[in-house]
Amino acid sequence: MESKVIYAKSSDEAVEKLLESTNAERSSIEVLVKQKPSKGFLGLGSKDGIYELTYKLVEDKVIVKEEKISPKLTQKEEAKAKNEVENKEILEDKETVNITQEDEVRVARDFVETLLKNADVDADVDIKVEDNLMKVRISGDQASCLIGRRGDTLDAIQFLTGLALNRVNKDSKTRVFVDIENYRKKREESLKRYCYKAAREVAKTRRTKKLDYMNPYERRIIHSALQNDRYVITYSEGTDPYRRVVIECKNKR
Repeated sequence: MESKVIYAKSSDEAVEKLLESTNAERSSIEVLVKQKPSKGFLGLGSKDGIYELTYKLVEDKVIVKEEKISPKLTQKEEAKAKNEVENKEILEDKETVNITQEDEVRVARDFVETLLKNADVDADVDIKVEDNLMKVRISGDQASCLIGRRGDTLDAIQFLTGLALNRVNKDSKTRVFVDIENYRKKREESLKRYCYKAAREVAKTRRTKKLDYMNPYERRIIHSALQNDRYVITYSEGTDPYRRVVIECKNKR
């Protein structure tokens, strides 16, 4: 008997894959489910199941494989040799299901488009990948309703899209950036105006000023904008989601 590990969406698909790649005798095939397939997150990012199929070959190709293991080997050496063969087959099967960058783009697009459909929002989705950064841009007259207060809903969409990628490929190095109707740039410009005004106030009154609660992305914008300021310094205090930037006179600390 031969055995092979195959990644597939179902046991039937695993059998078909086996029949396509070998001369297995269909009636002899026995399927052992090593890991059940996953439907993924919100129907996206599904994972194939892992199936071990034991079978007979129509042609006696099994003899060829047995001849590779010398009958002079000890029982321990024979078991080790068989394990090496099985491990090699498992690795070969894993290589066939590697997640490519195109797969990640497809998962992200499917996730966002499904979200838009479920929210009954008519919008377009454009995705570009630059240096492991996946930029997902959503545009359309109705898209703005998904931004939320200070981008809260937009941040949630970004987080969930990244989570969908992580569930389909835990080793992914791709970071996700989601924007709606160029909101991120407009928000960045608004935050800079806000912090420049606050910095002038602190420099003039010499009183420390605590800004509104912000997410890490927005706090970085503030810190970056004021990092070379002659009169003030910035630091963060609190714990997310109640973490904020503090602006203080340089010579006060």
